[in-house]
Amino acid sequence: MGKKVFWGEVLVVSILLLCTSMTATGQSPDESNEQQGTIISSSALDIAYIYNLTATLSNIVFTCYNESAGEIAKGRAFGTKGEHAAADILFDNMSLLGLHPVRERLEQRPGIPDDDLLTQLEVVNYSVTLNGRALDCFMAPSWKGPRGDEEQLNCSFSYQGLKVKILPSFPCLYHPSIAKETDDFVFLGIDQWNDPDGVMPGLDLLKPFLDPLKFYMLFHISSLIQIQRQTAAWYRMYPHCKGLLLSDFNAECHDMIYFLKDGTSLPVVFITGNDGAWIREHQEESRIDFSLTQQLNTSVESYNVIGEIKGSEPEKTVILSCLYDGWWSQSTADSAIGMAMVLGVAKYFVENHIQPKYTLKFVGFSGEEYDMRGAKYYEAAHPESIVAIIDLNQLGFTQETPRLTLDLVANHYRFLQQVWNVVEPMDYVERTGNVTDIKPIWWASGTIPGNALAFAEARPRCNAMSIFKDGGWVLHHRDGKNHTEGDVLSYFNWTDVEVTTELVTNLTISIVQGEFDAVDGLSESSLHLIDEHWSQERHVLVSRIIDLFI
Repeated sequence: MGKKVFWGEVLVVSILLLCTSMTATGQSPDESNEQQGTIISSSALDIAYIYNLTATLSNIVFTCYNESAGEIAKGRAFGTKGEHAAADILFDNMSLLGLHPVRERLEQRPGIPDDDLLTQLEVVNYSVTLNGRALDCFMAPSWKGPRGDEEQLNCSFSYQGLKVKILPSFPCLYHPSIAKETDDFVFLGIDQWNDPDGVMPGLDLLKPFLDPLKFYMLFHISSLIQIQRQTAAWYRMYPHCKGLLLSDFNAECHDMIYFLKDGTSLPVVFITGNDGAWIREHQEESRIDFSLTQQLNTSVESYNVIGEIKGSEPEKTVILSCLYDGWWSQSTADSAIGMAMVLGVAKYFVENHIQPKYTLKFVGFSGEEYDMRGAKYYEAAHPESIVAIIDLNQLGFTQETPRLTLDLVANHYRFLQQVWNVVEPMDYVERTGNVTDIKPIWWASGTIPGNALAFAEARPRCNAMSIFKDGGWVLHHRDGKNHTEGDVLSYFNWTDVEVTTELVTNLTISIVQGEFDAVDGLSESSLHLIDEHWSQERHVLVSRIIDLFI
């Protein structure tokens, strides 16, 4: 039953992604190659300012917590004191730039009686040891309490001397011999989240039909569903199974994943590849001790930070945004760099006395890693007329293998055309050393990644875009070696940051000065503005199919 439900969900997700996958191909989505906006030089940008702000945000995992006294260093995670410290840093920097900032505390969204925006299952403390040696790891709490009291989420788990058993291979989830086990144990499996060499049976058949970004997202969404379904099955099948260890494909790093409401049924411990390899080689002698205290917090304290430059037509707004929260790590590229870029653009506007046509808001969204909490609240709480939102995400780093792509993902095709006309002349690929590609992507249904999703879904007439690097970033959500490995400051790439910030600045100027066409939303006329590689009939059909599902 568990297997059927899992693959049924994968099939639905596959259909949706296939239907909404409209990638702009060729040299440009717009063959006219009209160029818009005033192209600025990166020499006018203060990249040192961006680096220093990035470093300050990255170092919160070191400066805000006392690990030597037993405190968990949770970085800038949603609702933590590290996220609060980051909000203060952004507020102070916006104040110095004269952006008249506000800290907007997240509350229950208007019109949503059972809103769970401020609800989080938190880890209060935890400990994991292998034969007495403390492991560098991350623990995700269980959405089921102790056996016999499943509804008690405020609880503690404590186990000593757990055996380790290798995870049963798909599709054989049930093993009679394991079910009869009388000693407590944990399963050990491979964490495939962001593994470029990951394999999931049956899913590879879709690879020829999806562009790399869609396949990548589908693969990893499916891997999360699989973990949730497997732990639910083990909770019923194996009374003595106490948790799951997931070994990373990176030797020195471990993953960090927060499972949303009704997620995993057992505690999940993410460990480094080296520790996983050692356990496999010494399975019989490996013994795991772990303890976990968790609690359900229904009033998480978290803030969006908002600065602005008033426009000559202040009734209309353009948002340049980024997440500023993170994981229990430095969370540098995801996304201290992107947040610093937002303020770098603001600094350029202020120092060059640029008066925008529309009010330009610079927003640091909280809680993005916990399902875009800050963006969802902002969208619901601000009934302003938003012309466009440009949301930055994982940026400012490079990776040779696999080769990544700077994705420009938009909800409206004409908007994407105009964006590409601004971006293409900047020659991003060659100027950054020809190690990263760049691609404009149209997701017709508006289901784009990141904070912009909240606006694309709720306001179909708003031009929404996410800018981020993807295609198999191997250090995504990674931490290790006392927060010195994984997504860390040492991967800050000055050249990439410079060119990307120039790209974002030019794009922001063009949009906020009203140089793009008026927003047409999902009007009938927008269906005619299509690439020569796609027929009008297909777009109309796809749009109707999407309307049935979304």
